[in-house]
Amino acid sequence: MPRKEKKPWLGYSGQCAAEILACKTTHRIDSLLCALEKAIDLRQSRTPGRALTEEERTLLAVMALEREVNNGGFDQFFVNSSQQYAPIIVPALETIGCTEVAALARQAVGASGRPDREEVLNALDQRFYALSGTVEKLFAFVESRPEAFAIEKVFVPPPPPKRGNTKLVKLGVQLMVSPAPELTFESVRRLTAEAAARNEISASAEELDGASYLFLFQQFLKAGDLERAEFLAKPAFDLTREDTSHCLAHRRWVELLIERSKFALAEEATLQYMEYLKGDDTSIPFVWNRVTYWADLLREHRGKLPRAEAFYREHFPQIDLTAPPTPSRIIRIPHKK
Repeated sequence: MPRKEKKPWLGYSGQCAAEILACKTTHRIDSLLCALEKAIDLRQSRTPGRALTEEERTLLAVMALEREVNNGGFDQFFVNSSQQYAPIIVPALETIGCTEVAALARQAVGASGRPDREEVLNALDQRFYALSGTVEKLFAFVESRPEAFAIEKVFVPPPPPKRGNTKLVKLGVQLMVSPAPELTFESVRRLTAEAAARNEISASAEELDGASYLFLFQQFLKAGDLERAEFLAKPAFDLTREDTSHCLAHRRWVELLIERSKFALAEEATLQYMEYLKGDDTSIPFVWNRVTYWADLLREHRGKLPRAEAFYREHFPQIDLTAPPTPSRIIRIPHKK
């Protein structure tokens, strides 16, 4: 029996809402939702102050949840700029018929301020990854109300060169939704290779290694095991530093080191990342987002990493480290579904 051909991803290039929705039989549904989201974001940036419809707000809220939780769990949803949707995410999910996901989101919102918040959110993450159908229900909701999405055809300049490694993203998602492996490199590496073969991800040996090291690094950070996390930090950095999940994990490692008063190691890890950013083109949003993301860490822990602060001021003088921290801005990545 011939293998069913996978549908391609639709890139947003200024299409109107009708043109995007018309691609449902030729392109991936999640890519159509991403195109609508980008179209709304662009329209709002060009006409600030314009009111969103309730349907548009629902789309933005659910897309933010899908993106952030799939990338870094419920905690990331409440930390990044997606936190603006926290007050409406439960009713938004209920509106599109995702009652099970809505129940998880309600529990996640309710965990705020609890001493066991991290454990609660980690457990909710695993339940979230086991559910499916959110994208399909969201698209059905949008398709049933096309008049609520006032998106006109516009000119969009060509996008900047793509950065990051989508294979690492896909492998990372597969590892998150797989049964928990034994936390050894050999065991995780074997699971990564199996996931790549099962999902037809043509990853190189280096990419398989990188995804495995990054997964282990993240797991030991969640467990607070800094000794084993330190052992994995270098290979994770060397092989996956272009990945958004690595950026989040590396900063989390620094934050945990600061919490444990391991300031020398925290400073070395921060300088390592600053050195990586210094040699890049900050006119690219992918890079600039990371520059501003790490500025917030230095602001929050002012005076604890003096060499890193001095390095940052020297190489990124346009950023004011005395300004208040801002919501984290991390570049978006494709969904798992």
